[in-house]
Amino acid sequence: MKAVRGTPKHLSQNGELTGFTYLMLNLDYSCNYNCLKCFNQGESTPSYQKIELLSLKERIELIKQAKTLGGKAVVIAGEGEPSIHRDIKALVGGINSQGMIPIIYTNGALVTKELAEFYKKNNATIIISLDSLNPEKYDLMTGTKGQLQIVLRNIEQIREVYKNTAKKVKGLTILSLALNTTVSEINYKELEKIKDFCGEDIYFICNPLAKLGSAQETWKVLMKDKTPEDFAELISKMSESGGPLMLGKNMMCNYQTNGIAVSPWGHYMICAYTNLTNDLLGTIKDKTLGEAYKYKQKIEAEHTKKYGKANCFIRADSFTKYISTLKELI
Repeated sequence: MKAVRGTPKHLSQNGELTGFTYLMLNLDYSCNYNCLKCFNQGESTPSYQKIELLSLKERIELIKQAKTLGGKAVVIAGEGEPSIHRDIKALVGGINSQGMIPIIYTNGALVTKELAEFYKKNNATIIISLDSLNPEKYDLMTGTKGQLQIVLRNIEQIREVYKNTAKKVKGLTILSLALNTTVSEINYKELEKIKDFCGEDIYFICNPLAKLGSAQETWKVLMKDKTPEDFAELISKMSESGGPLMLGKNMMCNYQTNGIAVSPWGHYMICAYTNLTNDLLGTIKDKTLGEAYKYKQKIEAEHTKKYGKANCFIRADSFTKYISTLKELI
């Protein structure tokens, strides 16, 4: 059996986490892609002054606070493409120096061999987004032209750099490379082929599409007459985690149940993949990381008791009610 370094299956043999585990640290938006599914673009994207962006010093301080709280991993999932951010090396090095696991999400197009070697040296887990092995479909979904072959070449370079990083721990093979596919009507027939491409050295995850960000406007292109529920059984079967990567024993995403995100401007967020909670959970100016995490946990516990569990909070039908509750509390 396989698991990804930094996930509940790796950090706890039974997949059950307790207490604060994950800081999701979003960087200011910069991306070489224009994806139809992007969480961080679209009409609902908030606009703030550039001068309000967090500094490297403030982000390093958040990393230190996460360590003090018992954090095990710091996740850099966006906004945009983390690998081109000016401070990515300083942040990854800072996370590793605190004894935590850097988890980096990337489209893979700009991860050079040199950068992959840096990530490996700093014990980073790399999660690569790949939604198709068909060049035309890839171009359509990413808003690029001719990028697929570059990405596939880079994945092979990353594989070579990471080839000796797998470790055996109590019957589990712990991998530091994963590939994530967001399932739509465009690519659902490719899942088996993409999973085969992953082989034994890359962990395969697939997720349902979320109607957030750009996907609100591109939904018909991505889904046609399908719904995410139409692909639920297929995702459960094909994804090595049974669904989202961070599913824990509680069958909920542990980024949400055991973590908190921070926006590029210092807003606390329920998850790195939605800006809809910006301004609703406080900021680093008025709450410490620990205070914000406790506040978020209290509200979410009440919400889950009322509306039930969801393996992905922001994809759940009740998410709009959660937003309404937050607005009533401010």
